[in-house]
This record gives sequence, structure tokens and C-alpha cells, in this order.
Amino acid sequence: MTAPVHRSSGQRAAATLPLALALAGVGCARKPPPPPGPLTSELVALAADFGAEPPAVADAWSDLERIAARIEARHLRSGADRADDLAAVLFDELKFEREIESDDPRFFVLSSVLADRRGSCLGLGAVALALAERLAIPLDGVMVPGHFFVRTRGARPRNVELLRRGESMPDAWYRAKYGPWPEGDSVYFRPLSVAELVGLHWFNAGNFLRGKGDLAGAGRAFERAAAAFPAFAEAHASVGTVRQLEGALPEAEVAYDEASRARADLPGLKQNRALLKLQLDPHHPLERRTPP
Repeated sequence: MTAPVHRSSGQRAAATLPLALALAGVGCARKPPPPPGPLTSELVALAADFGAEPPAVADAWSDLERIAARIEARHLRSGADRADDLAAVLFDELKFEREIESDDPRFFVLSSVLADRRGSCLGLGAVALALAERLAIPLDGVMVPGHFFVRTRGARPRNVELLRRGESMPDAWYRAKYGPWPEGDSVYFRPLSVAELVGLHWFNAGNFLRGKGDLAGAGRAFERAAAAFPAFAEAHASVGTVRQLEGALPEAEVAYDEASRARADLPGLKQNRALLKLQLDPHHPLERRTPP
């Protein structure tokens, strides 16, 4: 063992300077990871909004970096489609699992899905989209009534079903399982923007809070969903239902009008509006009823 050499501070600085200059000229130093992209930034901010502590939020970004590195390493070995490598790392290597019973936010908030390796269709989709953004994999989030999945871009896009471990499912499977929905200019079966994805998170939070009996919290969440995703009829209709339950009938009517403009044939909307019309009639002997 060599004895340590004791030097003055001036000697240490003089000895360190050439080494520092030499290192500064070396081009193989590891680059720091890039900052989060716009989608991941929003997902991380949502985690904080939903109560994640700062260390958990920081861990989420670090975890994404580690998973992204594994996907890159796998792709170098496999040469396969990178969306397939992403799914293989998530489900085969890291053992992410699906959650189809609980609507608890921990199964769709990015930080907790990463920490627990378990997520709903929206939670697994958020992880996949954040990794795709980090790795420049052309992937979009897509919604159908009651479900969320991701789809590759390009000349021959394909659907990646995360509740089936990344299996490629045909369009007809989604139409049979989750349809029907309006064709043409619709929020369904087309790529969602970052803002729309944020709105979908708030919508799911509203459903959870309503199920827990927190109407005030649910109303705030549904309003945030409608503001972020104005074309999402379900968000406006849910605002209307909460306001109707609270007895704020004029506000419910406004919300139902917005829902009808977005999708006039939304299931349940016609019945809720008919009940609301009776409630708004001061001369109608209507017993107190609860909208579905």
C-alpha cells in the first residue's frame, strides 16, 4: 500500500489543473441524460398533482432512464422493431403487470406505475409513451370508449395492446370489444395530444373520486379533464352528473350542453338530460332522483 502524498493546496491545484484540462479535451465522456420531453414533463407534473412526493417523482425519471437504456441495449442485440423491444423489456424482463380491477390512481400515475411495476391500460400506456418520447420511437396514445392503448406511426401503423403484453391487435378487435363509436371527426381511434392525455388522467381521477363519494373532488377533476380535452364528451357529461347530484342544476345543464355538442349520442346523456329537464320544471311534482 502506498503512503498518501501530502501537498499544499497550491500544489494540489497545480497537479489537478493539467488533468482537468486533459479530461475537458476527451470526447468520450458520458453525456448527461436529456431533459424530459413535453409529454413526460406533463406526466411527471401530474404525478405531483396526484400527491406523489418529490423523491418519488425524481425516482420516476431515473427509472425511465434505466429502462430506456435497457431498451437501447436490447435493440442493439435484436435488431427488431423498437416498439417490440420496448414491450419485451417492460413485460418479459421487468415483469410489468396489468391492473384491470381497480381504478385507484396509483395504477395510472406514472411514478407509482413505475415503482410498483403494475398499471391500468392508461398507466402502462403512459410508461410506454414516456419511454417512446425518450428514445424517439414513433408511438401515439389512442383512446376508444373505456380503453387506452398505443399505436406505432408510419406507412403501416399497428396497434400495441399493453393489456396483452404488447401484442399487436387488429382494428376490428377494438371495434368488436369497445365499439361502436362515432366515425369521422371523433376523439376515438386517433392519436391523442399531450393535453388530451392529461385530460384523460384527470377524467380517471374523477371517476375514482366519485366512486369514493367525494363529489367535490370529482367535480374539480372532471372540470380539469374537460378543460384539457374539450372534445371529450364523457368529461363534460361527468361534470354535469356531479353538478346534478349536488343540486346545481343550471350548471349541470351547461355541462350537458357541452357534452351534447361533443357527442350527441353519448350513452346515458339523453336520459340524464330528460331527468334534469323535469328537475328544472318548478311545476312538476318530481321526487328526488339520482342520475346514473
